[in-house]
Amino acid sequence: MDLKAYERMKIKNIIIPLFIKDRCESCGLTNNLEMHHQKQFVEMLRESLDRLNYKYNLMTEDYTEEELINITDMLLGIHIQSTYTTLCEKCHTEIHSSGDLIAHFLKEKKKKEEGALDALKLEIIFNKFVGIKLFKNEQKEFKQMLNELYNSPKGSHNCMGLKTINSYYHDNNLNYTLDSKIERSRKFGKKGNAYWLISKTNNQ
Repeated sequence: MDLKAYERMKIKNIIIPLFIKDRCESCGLTNNLEMHHQKQFVEMLRESLDRLNYKYNLMTEDYTEEELINITDMLLGIHIQSTYTTLCEKCHTEIHSSGDLIAHFLKEKKKKEEGALDALKLEIIFNKFVGIKLFKNEQKEFKQMLNELYNSPKGSHNCMGLKTINSYYHDNNLNYTLDSKIERSRKFGKKGNAYWLISKTNNQ
């Protein structure tokens, strides 16, 4: 199978539901909606292969199953950090022939999309840790990931507590909660060993 078609199909099923809006951002139509990439898909595919140090082969048969998984994961990461515009089929066709028009759309959408991107990155981080007992080392890893997302000062994770992290959930309208619990065993005696637990809530 053609590599570009294969990866486009894989990524499309993940990215479009996350980013596509309910109407064309140019004319307002709600039918025949498509998602326009700021970067061309083939450009992102080549960037993924370069990062993985893989040669560009036309067919999926030229890669192992593990290599294809690596390519998809890398490509997905690049897509998540990219910028998109929801357009109807007609406006999408027009936008490819007008560099000024796409520049206008991207400028108008930049601030809103940056906020949405941060929220998506937060959800990816939180999902990684949901249901896992976060003891001291795991808490440190979790807080460092949050710091990297927000470009916080080095070492600031040391003073990051439950209240601060739960505010991330609230401020970004994410349905998670972080609680502190105690694991009791003979090893830790009556005092027990404290850990954090991230749970998904049913709030809408």
